[in-house]
Amino acid sequence: SVKREYLHDDCVLGVMLDLEGVSLHFGDNAVVKDVSFDVREGEMLCLLGPSWCGKTSTLRLIAGLDRPDAGQIRINGQTVSSRQKLVPPHKRDIGLLFQDFALFPHLTVSENIAYGLSSLDRHETLSRMDELLERTQLRQHADKYPHMLSGGEQQRVALARALAPQPNLLLLDEPFSGLDTMLREQMGEETLSTLKELGITSVMVTHDPEEALTMADRIVLMNEGNVVQIGTPTELFRSPSSVFSARFFGRINQIDGVVDGNVVKTDLGAFRNPELSQGATVHVLLRPEALKVLPLGSGSPLANQLLVCGVQYAGNSSLIRLGLGDWPHTHTHIVVRHTETGSFDLGEKIPIEIDQDQVFVFEK
Repeated sequence: SVKREYLHDDCVLGVMLDLEGVSLHFGDNAVVKDVSFDVREGEMLCLLGPSWCGKTSTLRLIAGLDRPDAGQIRINGQTVSSRQKLVPPHKRDIGLLFQDFALFPHLTVSENIAYGLSSLDRHETLSRMDELLERTQLRQHADKYPHMLSGGEQQRVALARALAPQPNLLLLDEPFSGLDTMLREQMGEETLSTLKELGITSVMVTHDPEEALTMADRIVLMNEGNVVQIGTPTELFRSPSSVFSARFFGRINQIDGVVDGNVVKTDLGAFRNPELSQGATVHVLLRPEALKVLPLGSGSPLANQLLVCGVQYAGNSSLIRLGLGDWPHTHTHIVVRHTETGSFDLGEKIPIEIDQDQVFVFEK
């Protein structure tokens, strides 16, 4: 996690949000377990994980919608949540963007955006509203009602409304999950661009690893209420800390192995031993991109052992399932992503090479 620089007991230099040992129980069920992480000023941090992993509950705790059973939450160095203290959401200087947008159906686009600006005079409200209509490309829709807008336009209205009071911290709960794939990508890019231009510190909940990889400055990966790993998208993808972390970011091959000195022996050959003890049984994980199909006769150590067991077309690439053993009774199957043109016959033997830097070894 982030290195802290304390100015005094409650303030951390460059950190907008700080969770320390936060837990939450619903009855006997612990949904958030001793969670700690920081969010730096201007950062987009994603809470990522499968359903019911605790990420939305963590966001609710940050928003002040629930009180933690243990630990504390600080915003700008000030404690806003603990077992003894709960500052209400409207006093936290935060903006909220929900999955269903939660727009007021009886208000126009302009009125929805202006809803949170009651503290400003009429001139300031109109000025701020005009700025946001321009920034979110909604000027031509200013007098329309939500039901007259597309999903992407409604999302822009919700974002503009959340940003209208100029919050220090924006919380986003699966904001793009209700949109189709192309629109989700477009709105993600637009939203991230807007937040970066304004320097808004953001925490976003998502269950989509691709969305987190493309939008986050850092990712907090969660499972069963626990923080599994914290790091940049590159760190989590290239240096997973566990089998769960490695498997969460897409298709991956997993084979068994045994540590023998400086190497891990498997049916696919030997891999580097990451300092595990002699005789340890391990999981060896390889992404499909870590394997490359070579030309026939290339002299690969696996040139005459791997047989084609299936080919799945996947747009710009093909997923080739390979097996060790005798055709058709192969064992130890792996999947290779092949990006070049060409056809393969079932039972055909093909050579591959393995990028050792994309191999992850974990003790069972």
